[in-house]
Amino acid sequence: MTLKQNYDVVILGAGISGLSAGYSLLKSEQDFAILEATDRCGGVIESEVIDGLLVEHGPNSMALTPEVEALCQELHIEDRILPALEESKIRQILWDDQLHTLKASPLTLLSTNLISLGAKLRILKEPFITSKSPAGESVLEFFTRRFGKQVARRMAGAIVSGIYAGDAAQLEMASVFPRFVELEREHGSLLKVLKKSPSAPRKIVSFDRGMEVLTSSLSRKLNNHIHLNKSIQSIVKEADAWKIALENGQEIIANKIISTLPYYKLTKVLSVTDFPNIAVSYNPMLTLQVKITLEELRSKTTGFGFLASSFERKDFIGVLFNGNVFETAVAGDHALMNFFVRPDHCNSQDPQVIFDNLCVPLFRKWTGIDVKLELIHSRFWPQAIPQKVVGHQNKMNQIKNWETQNHGFHVAGNFIYGVSIGDCIQQHLQLSKEL
Repeated sequence: MTLKQNYDVVILGAGISGLSAGYSLLKSEQDFAILEATDRCGGVIESEVIDGLLVEHGPNSMALTPEVEALCQELHIEDRILPALEESKIRQILWDDQLHTLKASPLTLLSTNLISLGAKLRILKEPFITSKSPAGESVLEFFTRRFGKQVARRMAGAIVSGIYAGDAAQLEMASVFPRFVELEREHGSLLKVLKKSPSAPRKIVSFDRGMEVLTSSLSRKLNNHIHLNKSIQSIVKEADAWKIALENGQEIIANKIISTLPYYKLTKVLSVTDFPNIAVSYNPMLTLQVKITLEELRSKTTGFGFLASSFERKDFIGVLFNGNVFETAVAGDHALMNFFVRPDHCNSQDPQVIFDNLCVPLFRKWTGIDVKLELIHSRFWPQAIPQKVVGHQNKMNQIKNWETQNHGFHVAGNFIYGVSIGDCIQQHLQLSKEL
């Protein structure tokens, strides 16, 4: 459909956040357009079959939250949902060059050798900790205060590394894990809450043709509203509306704008002098898609994969055993693994060199696997994940105050909300309903 000159709402970006916002507007029959600078929708979600193996260049899976499940039903793709294999419920953490196995229950820590006996006894003191999270508390400080130093550095450090490719000592607890802060404020002990009302295990899923099934289905629904290859040159406020100038010379007037752009992209095109000048850093990531024999993978590895705390290693984030998680990551007698690396902490920036000199020797050391490992694809994300460092809440308050003074402009995206697919869907569906 031809791009008009005037819209009630314009959404910037056609990743999962922008598509979710657009879908909500579509259901309420609003007048809107989605502008995407590239030639495809989906953002970081991109699935591809390589050597018969389903490769995910972005997220490999998602939690089947009620919002996600409802969306899949509305899109009529619920029969294409692919649950993770039972084996994937087991997770591992790397510490002191050894892999330590954990299961879903937090009480697993009491039986693992990941932490010492003294650290296990320290966990039992958690119900008697009465202090509350102060403003600006880091993830490391929160978990140290409630569970002790070893749990904080080894377990919480690994979880933060896996979600954010970040450092638990730098990330802000209230921004990264707001639910835990809320539970502490309301109930005191986290262990008491978990014991009294244990949450059901999250159901991890993908789709029969990969995660792109979701974004492709949304894109088809929104086809008449999506405009690809529309790079933005500038956005300025004009009376009670917003003027968007495209690089092709076209201009669009929008009453409201929902931006799902990363902070560093938004600030390049938003031509206003009063937008908060805040520092939002994005850590880089290198993903390495690796082929291994299925027999070796399933005989010498356990579960979903393993994560390395940033207090254990700065360069190596972890490994996902795709072939243990989804059957789509198996082709004949071979299976897929996904290595995650922080290239800014490596001696080389070349993926093959990093794989040969860093990943393979360490992986053999940790797992005992000595068969040939073949690198079949790599993807470098120079600015992969926003780092919600201490002070992030204050930065978000500045943006909220700016929105109040600049009616109609809504700053969204994963540096504002959560970084998971479920978070992006839930929060952007809700945002559009509130317009």
